[in-house]
Amino acid sequence: MLTIFIAIGQSLMNSGFAQALIQKKDSNNIDFSTVFYFNVFSSIVLWLIIWLSSPYIAVFYNQPQLVLLAKILCFSFVIDSFGWIQQIHLNKSIEFKAQSIIGVVSVLFGGSIGIYLAFSGYGVWSLVVQTLVRTTIKVFLLWKVNSWRPTLVFSFSSLKNLFTYGSRILLGGLISTIFNNIYLLVIGRLFNSQSLGYYTRAAQFKDLPVNTINSIVQRVTFPVFSKIQEDEAKLKNGFRKVTRILLSIALPMMVILFLIADPLIHLILTDKWMPAVPYLKLLCSFGWIYVLHTTNITIFTVKGRSDYYLYFQLIEKTVIIIAIITTYRFGIEAMIWGQMVSSIVSYLLSSFYMRKVIDIKFKTQIIDILPLLVSAISMLVITLFITRNIKSDIINIITTCIIGSSVYLLFLWILRAEELIIGLNYLTRLMKK
Repeated sequence: MLTIFIAIGQSLMNSGFAQALIQKKDSNNIDFSTVFYFNVFSSIVLWLIIWLSSPYIAVFYNQPQLVLLAKILCFSFVIDSFGWIQQIHLNKSIEFKAQSIIGVVSVLFGGSIGIYLAFSGYGVWSLVVQTLVRTTIKVFLLWKVNSWRPTLVFSFSSLKNLFTYGSRILLGGLISTIFNNIYLLVIGRLFNSQSLGYYTRAAQFKDLPVNTINSIVQRVTFPVFSKIQEDEAKLKNGFRKVTRILLSIALPMMVILFLIADPLIHLILTDKWMPAVPYLKLLCSFGWIYVLHTTNITIFTVKGRSDYYLYFQLIEKTVIIIAIITTYRFGIEAMIWGQMVSSIVSYLLSSFYMRKVIDIKFKTQIIDILPLLVSAISMLVITLFITRNIKSDIINIITTCIIGSSVYLLFLWILRAEELIIGLNYLTRLMKK
């Protein structure tokens, strides 16, 4: 129930400055120090706003315990603000190995403590402590790894220049964050907490591969594309290649997750979570579209077209509102169908704007991904036919993963997909090392 407020807080902390600092080729220490102090100040103000608003949040959901939970959990905003610029520095330098190690270490420590507290009977507070510990360790390690330190300088001129570009990114990102989590808000308000739990769990399973790939899109391609933003041909070629490679990973992941939804939920979460299965299958059927959509959006910001980014967000969210108003009375599954339609419409709209930004037609994008779609559909049909009568959860999962992957790779080979050759060359180099 608090997820949407956490997400909005993180979006406000960003303020569009992350993209502005990376996109600006000559950003200096004055820029970085100015944004650092602004972020710390903003995070404290935001935490105080949540502190004062927590009673109203609890009333909205009719859950009194949310008052104290919101106050403590949202202190993570303040902690996180001290490591924000350190992370931007690493992103701008395309230094992702250190960030990966930091992410793994902080998640392991925070997760271990959270699990221990959960088994010790601390309930939802185990998640609060887990978040605070993970954030603290991440910030500490970012300062340890990155040598940049803020200096005693603050420039309103620098802040104004960065905000000129970043304000539209901020507004668009804030709108996007609210609407990415609006289903949690609506389901939590209109249905019971149990139904919200089923939907949230299904969304988390779907988001694990999608958000991982999405993180790659935003953290890797943005600084790389920013360096070649003036070279139209190279940027266009890079965009098409990145789109195909990322989709070649996302599509089979979504298909396998769709196929093993029943045995996976039953094996890991037991019978009590089985109502989440139909939600998970529906979400997986269109989850891969988000990867295409995110790659398109990245190009808008790379080219400095924050106006397009904002306009697109406004149009896209209008479609989502219409979908929610139309479907909420028919239940959660109907809402997910509406979510699917709005995702497709959003991708079509972003593809239309792509032609204006780097002159890539929608037809070109479809031709690029067609072999991947054919391979994924073949994988779904053949694997489903072969594994439909397997009763054992573990055998079903293992068999589905092996057969599904084999069928997918076979069709990529038959269709002579370039992504298969790139993947094989990478594996060959890796094995030689």
